Amino acid sequence: MRELTVIATAVAVCLVSMSGLVRAGMAQPGPHELTRAVNQYLADHGDLCVGKFTWPRVVTPADREAKTNDAVQLPVLERLGLVESTVVSAPTSAAATNGLVKSYSLSEKGRRYYLRKRQITVGAHDRPTAHDADLCVARLKLDKVVKWSPPEQVRGHFETVVHYTYHIKEAKWMDDPQARQVFPVVDRIIRHQDNMLMSVTVRLEDDEWRPVLPDAGG
Repeated sequence: MRELTVIATAVAVCLVSMSGLVRAGMAQPGPHELTRAVNQYLADHGDLCVGKFTWPRVVTPADREAKTNDAVQLPVLERLGLVESTVVSAPTSAAATNGLVKSYSLSEKGRRYYLRKRQITVGAHDRPTAHDADLCVARLKLDKVVKWSPPEQVRGHFETVVHYTYHIKEAKWMDDPQARQVFPVVDRIIRHQDNMLMSVTVRLEDDEWRPVLPDAGG
């Protein structure tokens, strides 16, 4: 009986070891699996947007003084026909044009670029923000997977960070030099397509590598 117990224990140890080897092998992805995961990510999250979730948007004299994003960008979008402005507060004198408070709304043309879709955007200090819509100016598609980090276990799943190059199709009005100037991040992403690396985290779940999305905490 003791000999049978020893053999049974040895078999159990062997099976556990084999299971570990199988899991370790599955956690070593190749380009094919990761290409599928990145394509899955970009199919749902490949829109390049500019963080203007809600409209109308108000620009005050203090905003113009501080040169906030809205104060700099919205007049350019108005010139391009994407937004329309109305004065909501008159200046204290006829010469005090800087005292204007303006409200900007999307025009009919601008609404074509306002994507209504539940998304989570990582903003300042890597803080995820959930929102239901955004003004989007381009769309990314995968060029190729370039490299990935060694998979590590995170909360019970293997994860790896995949780095890839991309192609981009931008809105025609983003060819405008001033639009490119006031949206410098978008300009950089457009100019460096096919050679700048983007990244996404993917996780092994149910024997399949899937993109990991930011969590906005509900």
